[in-house]
Amino acid sequence: MTAFAEDLSHQMAAMLPGHPSERARLQFMVTNSEFHCVAIYRFGRLARAAGGRGPALGRALMATYRILNYGITHLDHLEISSHADIGPGLLLMHRHGIIIGPAVIGRNCVIHQNVTIGQRVAGGDHGVPRIGDNVWIGPGAVITGDIAVGDGVTISAGSVLSKDVPGRSLVAGNPARVIARDYDNSAMIGEVGSP
Repeated sequence: MTAFAEDLSHQMAAMLPGHPSERARLQFMVTNSEFHCVAIYRFGRLARAAGGRGPALGRALMATYRILNYGITHLDHLEISSHADIGPGLLLMHRHGIIIGPAVIGRNCVIHQNVTIGQRVAGGDHGVPRIGDNVWIGPGAVITGDIAVGDGVTISAGSVLSKDVPGRSLVAGNPARVIARDYDNSAMIGEVGSP
């Protein structure tokens, strides 16, 4: 399954529980803004990769991507860098205020509103966050710098994370700290992301 198909599957599982009709699925694809934001990110990655296949094709695709990305940046107040490397199954629960700069994000990540993920330039730290699979990121979280966030981590609302976090941890606070280990977030990630 392609990353795009997994994104769609994860988004539909969260937003259309049960067995939706084909009409409901089609309506979802046409009207769901969170899914559109993820689809435009995937298109940007495709456009960037196509640049090596021919300058004319690459320029045309990148121009189209920039127009689409401008729209979501200004209408939805969301920005996902095409330099971010995001695994399949990305789920945006509420798209407003999300900023994802250059970062590496694993499979089946759930991101809520007003989340910032990216570089921290203070103190010469120009590295990017590396976020594992099946990570849940609550509203208002900030994740910055050259850090590793393990698989299955839950980052509570309002957390400011700038240090490594071991897998299956629950973190909270500013600065964020581990408040529970061996924490199971599979119910929060959904069926698609269950370990």
